[in-house]
Parts: sequence; C-alpha cells; structure tokens
Amino acid sequence: MRKVVSTILVLALALTSLFAVPVNSSPAATVNLIRNTVITNADLAAQVEALGATDDQALEVLDIMINDEVFLQGAERDGITVSNTQRDALYTQQKASIEAQLGMSLTEDEFEQIVLQSYPSVDEYKEALKNQYILQAYLMQEKGEELQNGNYAPTSSQVETFYKRNATAFTQAENVKFFQIYMAKTDDADESAKKLATMEDVAEKIHNGSLTFEAAVNQYTEDEESKANGGEMGWLSSDNTTVRQLWGDDFVDTVLALPLGQVSDVIESNTGYHIVRVTVHNDARLLGIDDRIQPDVDYTVRDYITEILANQNMQVATNNALNEMVDTLRSEARVRILYK
Repeated sequence: MRKVVSTILVLALALTSLFAVPVNSSPAATVNLIRNTVITNADLAAQVEALGATDDQALEVLDIMINDEVFLQGAERDGITVSNTQRDALYTQQKASIEAQLGMSLTEDEFEQIVLQSYPSVDEYKEALKNQYILQAYLMQEKGEELQNGNYAPTSSQVETFYKRNATAFTQAENVKFFQIYMAKTDDADESAKKLATMEDVAEKIHNGSLTFEAAVNQYTEDEESKANGGEMGWLSSDNTTVRQLWGDDFVDTVLALPLGQVSDVIESNTGYHIVRVTVHNDARLLGIDDRIQPDVDYTVRDYITEILANQNMQVATNNALNEMVDTLRSEARVRILYK
C-alpha cells in the first residue's frame, strides 16, 4: 500500500509543482486518472531542490508528486475546481490575513515582495493557494463527516504523562498587573517637553495627596482604552517581547521592580511618558498541571495539553484519511514510473 510521505504539510508543499513539460526533458512518470500528465525529470529535480531532499530521496519525492497529481485529478473528476477568479480571491484573502498578523496594511507591491521571498513568482504562489484549497475541499467532501465525528480527546492519563515529561517547559514569567496615566511623545520636541512637565506635575500632586491617581487618569491620560477602565493595562510579563519592542526594556524592567501600590515617578518609554501603579506582582515560577497559564484567564496547563494532544490525534486521523484517498485514487489511475 502506497502512503503519503508523512504529513499534510509535505503533501501541501508538493502541490506547488505545476507539472509543466519542458521540450528537452524526459519523463520521470506518467499519471492518468482523467487525463495523461507527464512528470518530467526536470520537474522532479526542481521539486527535490525545493524540498531540500537528496538525490537518494528522488524516488520518494516522485512518489509525492504522483500522489499530488492523482489527488488533483481526482478532485477535478469529483467536482472540486477553482476558477482563476476564485484563485485571485484566495490571494486577496491571504493578503488580508498577513496584514492582520502584521497589524498593518500592505500595498500590492509590498505583499508581492513578501510572496517572492518564498516563491519564484506571484502566479506560482496563487497556484499553490489554489491547490491547497483543493486539497482541503476534496478531503472535507470525501472524509469530512468521518473526521468531524471523530473522538480526538486524550485520556487523563495521557495528559498527565505529557505534563510529567515536559513539566519544566511550563513556566510563568515574572508578571505584574498595572495601571497607568499616559501621554504620548510627538514629533514636536517643545510639545513633548510640555507633556513631560505636565506629567511630572501630576506625579508630584499624586505623591503629596492633592490629586488621586484615579482623578489623574480621568483628567490627563491620553490612552482612551485604558482610561475607560480606570487606567488598567492588564498584565505585563518580563518575557513580553511586544511591549519591550514598543516601549523599551527600561520601561518594562522599571515597572516590574515597582513596589506594590506605590505610584511611580514619570517613566519615559520609547513612545511617551507614564505614571504607573502596580497592584499585583507574581514572581517567575514553574506551573502545576492545574495552574492557569495566564493569571486572569481561566485556561490551565491541563487545558493546554489536552488541546495539543487532541490536535495531534486529529492530525493523525486526517493523515490517515488522506492516505486512504490517495490509495484509492492510485488504484483507479494508470501510473507509470520511468525514473531510474
């Protein structure tokens, strides 16, 4: 029984091949389910290079390519097709997804440059997106009900064994819950200097008791989102790289070192000026299996491990379903392997 070489990811990567037939290239294999398609030695060599395989693994790579082709032909035979318009829509959706991850808009040229870091051309990237969509759609059409009805939950024993084997990996970094009054720096140095002077005056008034922290939040802070919650910023962890990049290491380290309940002097960050009050401080520690991963989120290490193992079980079931489909399709197709 022929098997897909390991995971959906490998199959999906192999689906990027376009199976063009260079005039001066001899065939490595032919695949005919609904049409005769030639996989040339040039195609094979290109795919071996793309996957980082060795020449000794060429036959394995060829087997993947045959699986890809028979799968695509089977999908077309069974009604799974993607038009050029739909392919372009997938490209647009992928651009939007990348923008969401980056938290910024991209021009067409900027997105194209990102694509070209991994693909020879935008057209080949679009073709890869199309083939990935076909793979998922065909799999769900043929095996969706079976996969959706599967029981992938691990046993309690499996969860606890996973924890014991990986206990030292579950740590919680030092963290604090903090509130702040904030004014942003501007491109105008004089304006920024005025804001700093205002914040220093506010801090002095809070320290001498003539102004409460809560009143200062309402009157002075420029962060509207935290202002609505009395200046609450939530939890800051020592390993929060996003905050360290945004506000700087000095800001993070200073806040983590503040005594509980004490209102700070003005703390300057990369982006502005802060007056901070820390209300909770947790030292770094190893987490027990029933400890929360985040202090204010009801999601424990046990929940996390259960989710990981369930996803792994579903991945195995999905791979098995793909293998079954490919086995069936290859038994129905005429496949000739000519590579030597």
